[in-house]
Amino acid sequence: MPGELPADTALSVLHSLPMDITFIDEKDIIRYYSDYRIFKRTPDILGTTVQNCHSPQSRDEVNRVIDDLRSGRKSVSEQPAEKDGRAVRVRYMAVRDKSGRYVGLLETAEWVK
Repeated sequence: MPGELPADTALSVLHSLPMDITFIDEKDIIRYYSDYRIFKRTPDILGTTVQNCHSPQSRDEVNRVIDDLRSGRKSVSEQPAEKDGRAVRVRYMAVRDKSGRYVGLLETAEWVK
């Protein structure tokens, strides 16, 4: 890895990015979300499964995306979305440790110009 950041600096970097960021661990538990919000998040979602934050109609799609990332079939999945009449790019990226083991996923959302 080219360089390392102390944990507090890494969090500061995450908080400075102009995008909505959520980290979901290997057990599908929401562990982190950034201050910058496009989609509403409340502190009570921390520690819950990502499936419980979605409607029953979308859970199969949520599970498919997670399974693709976990299995390695995909490293990134992108879904178009809309919020308040504006286009949003939503990306889901597999997060793997140094040995390649899946440790979770990073969800990012950003406004499309």
